[in-house]
Amino acid sequence: MCRELGRLAQGFDEIKGTNTIKFLTLDEIRNIPADRKITYARIIVDYRPHKPKEPNRVRLTVGGNLVECPGKLTTRTAGLTATKILWNSVISTDNARFITADVKNFYLGAPLDRYEYMRMKLDLMPEEYIEQNNLREKAKNGYFYMEIQKGMYGLPQAGILANKLLRKRLAKHGYIELPHTPGLWRHIERPVWFTLVVDDFGIKYVGEENAKHLLNALRNNYTIETDWTGSLYCRISLTWNYNKKYVDIAMPNYVLTQLTKYNRPPPPSVPNIAPIPQPR
Repeated sequence: MCRELGRLAQGFDEIKGTNTIKFLTLDEIRNIPADRKITYARIIVDYRPHKPKEPNRVRLTVGGNLVECPGKLTTRTAGLTATKILWNSVISTDNARFITADVKNFYLGAPLDRYEYMRMKLDLMPEEYIEQNNLREKAKNGYFYMEIQKGMYGLPQAGILANKLLRKRLAKHGYIELPHTPGLWRHIERPVWFTLVVDDFGIKYVGEENAKHLLNALRNNYTIETDWTGSLYCRISLTWNYNKKYVDIAMPNYVLTQLTKYNRPPPPSVPNIAPIPQPR
């Protein structure tokens, strides 16, 4: 929780802050605009094995149902069909390869057109973080009040603001989204294509220098993690055999995860018995 708060605010230990939220003083609380509805903070705890550097995750999110934001809020994202077509294109193109890239804190970098506000109970804040940042004097009636200055998980407008900013930054390097296939991008000259699902890039390229061109363009503004084996994309496992022109895809433990989610017992084990030959 300390790491997440530090990530959103002014940092904590080795975590660099993004200044996404600002803890308000008592005087600043009194000056919150009258047309803003103060929402609540939600704490999400998750285990994400595909994030090996920090698999145990705590996310502080915004109660988006109370945020009233005018304008368009939807974002174009790649569907499973477009993603599978790109994978087929990889194994069908001579010398093509596939890698993945993940942008860290993607939602947290886009400035908001207008600030939003939320509050969180004092007893939900780790004491270690309160003491390090001298926050107790900012509490009012058992709550901390925060001004949200940049995109944050749960904000209805966070996705489209982050996507617009990414689109503007990549356009400077020659990358465009294809008009008739949401979430599918390409370079105007280089042999580089990719599908984009929120902050996950599935990249097809011919020639390593062309892949590095995209990665360097992203590193100008973002911190990214890359997997040159291309073995995991949006929780889908991929096993590439470029020489024989095929790729195996799988979603390990997907059925068991869904059974657990809906509180259903697993099916009884069935012995692996060879079928009885039938007479011709």
